[in-house]
Amino acid sequence: MDRVLPPTWRPSSEAELEAALNEGAFTETPKREAKQQLRSSKDQAKDMASFAIDGGLIVVGVREIKTEGRFELAPVEWVDQILETPARIAASSCDPPLQVSVDWLESALPGHGYLLIEVPASPLAPHMAGGAYYGRGDREKRRLPDAEVERLIRARDTSLDVVRTALREQVQKDPFPEGELAHLHVVALPSRRIPGMFKAWTAAEDARPLLFDLVRDGISARTRERGGETALVAPEFGDLWSGFRTAGGVGIASQTSAQAREQNDLRFIVRERGEVFLYCGRSADRRYGQHLIFDGALAFRVRAFLDLLGSLSKEAGYGGSWDVGVAVTNLHGVSAWADDRYLSPGVEYDAERYEQVTRVPQLELEKPGSATDRLVGELLRSLGNASAHSELLTDPE
Repeated sequence: MDRVLPPTWRPSSEAELEAALNEGAFTETPKREAKQQLRSSKDQAKDMASFAIDGGLIVVGVREIKTEGRFELAPVEWVDQILETPARIAASSCDPPLQVSVDWLESALPGHGYLLIEVPASPLAPHMAGGAYYGRGDREKRRLPDAEVERLIRARDTSLDVVRTALREQVQKDPFPEGELAHLHVVALPSRRIPGMFKAWTAAEDARPLLFDLVRDGISARTRERGGETALVAPEFGDLWSGFRTAGGVGIASQTSAQAREQNDLRFIVRERGEVFLYCGRSADRRYGQHLIFDGALAFRVRAFLDLLGSLSKEAGYGGSWDVGVAVTNLHGVSAWADDRYLSPGVEYDAERYEQVTRVPQLELEKPGSATDRLVGELLRSLGNASAHSELLTDPE
């Protein structure tokens, strides 16, 4: 074998794939596997779950000749839904749901080609499939013992301690610490730090136009459409107009500090080292003699924030994951908002604060429903109103 393929290698054409096979460079590794055909849904789920810990690539359309210790092309026939099937299985048969990327390589044989199923390292790994957790051995999947599952879960939680600390520090800096309304705090840190990641923003003489354009164009049409009227709960993203500078960064706010009022306060901040923050001073209001949380607006704001992270990543050329934390304070006694709430009081939340952190891979920022659910879904379910905002918490195919 004259060359070794890098762990992240993926072919861009049939010719490139064939060359790797003919040279003996294509081998199955902990991050790469070959399949001659798509297998059963149960087996596909196990295969994809096994790659979720460190990420990897499954190439469908390659046959192994075990007696000769080599691989050869075996292009599969194109059928409707062939691209959607693995993604649907990963989302429905893996627990927690897994997001994968599926691409098609054309073959010289008409109507045939190759499936490239890319499984990113998942922030929720390990994933279960068929009632068991799976990981990778040298060449194939293996069932994980309980002790290893526990170790991986502990390590996953520990890796989020930095963003958890940053979130709590941000809560301590609440501009209205004695406020009467529920406040939303969102913090995002790049999992892989890049010095001067957003220097272009902080170096700008006036960053306000940059931030204004980001907020205007960075929230996807899909998120706005799914948010509906919840996107119009004041203060809105469209109210961000006042630029300001802060330690190590720049921001845009819905009002100037001289006139700041809790119920009108919305702030979005980008720091040179890569940190991104969102604050909203009005995540609840008092109506009909009750303290009612804008649960739909909460889900919309968090999902919109993830959209903005995706746009910032593209601007900075960053392809890594983000560690994201959400805290909602002054929650004790709130209940979910509904038009008929004065007729039917909702469940009152019995804790002062809600907090959640998660790791969001770059691929998931393209469809941030699952990440939004991980961040605020538990709170909405506690309030008994998550189903009313399911479109913001999912991205069905």
